[in-house]
Amino acid sequence: MAKRVKFRTMLGFLEAHGRPMSRHGTSTYALAAELLSEVGRDRLAGESDKRFCARESAFMSSFRAPKRRRVAKPATAFRPAPAGGVDVSSKDFLATFEWRRVRMMALKKYGPRCMCCGATPEHGAVMNVDHIKPRRMFPQLALDIDNLQILCGECNHGKGNWDMTDWRPAEEQVEIDSVPSWVYEFGKA
Repeated sequence: MAKRVKFRTMLGFLEAHGRPMSRHGTSTYALAAELLSEVGRDRLAGESDKRFCARESAFMSSFRAPKRRRVAKPATAFRPAPAGGVDVSSKDFLATFEWRRVRMMALKKYGPRCMCCGATPEHGAVMNVDHIKPRRMFPQLALDIDNLQILCGECNHGKGNWDMTDWRPAEEQVEIDSVPSWVYEFGKA
């Protein structure tokens, strides 16, 4: 039974010698066999590329491709730790303590009246606390009270997560920064 050669071994051998790891219409075995012949390894008469590479696998494994330097990934925008260990863009986020606390703060701050149509629970409307800038596109603003408004269920459903209309009264509107306001409050303690 013929010895097998690891594909990675052949690729490392080719890369260590600065050779392309693929060429249209040519197998990796053929490329490695060609290079083995060029570096002076003897090929047996009638030996296939695959058998030649398998026989010379120990020789090829002695060559290591130069280690590539890992490029540092660019810093991403500020993103707070997930609330309660839950990703803020998931539905599970809405059941976390952190979200329920900020939601209650928004209801106390703005009152139970739809900021779009004016409906209230007395009119039979169900009140929703809406993210002005959607959680999926702006996860860093998910717990920012300045990114919340009160809408009835119908207006919230109609707004969806594609519309970023701020229905709050002009005096309540705040320019929403990319960093949540609670980050600034945290440093003041």
